Amino acid sequence: MSVNGMRNRRPEPYVASKRAAFQPGDEQVGAYSYEQRIRMDEKFTRAVLRAFETGGERRQSAATNGADTTRPR
Repeated sequence: MSVNGMRNRRPEPYVASKRAAFQPGDEQVGAYSYEQRIRMDEKFTRAVLRAFETGGERRQSAATNGADTTRPR
């Protein structure tokens, strides 16, 4: 029957729910694959460590623990 002119029916299942079946391409989140992100991270890490070793960057300056978070950027 109807309530206020609307039929009682089951809602459509939500397509992006956690219970939905995986689709091709779901394993990649964003523009980069997992392997590409790992390679970029390794490259960045090597560059930062090289900067520490050559004196181009100080570990104290790069650390966020002592950063002044009250100062706007």
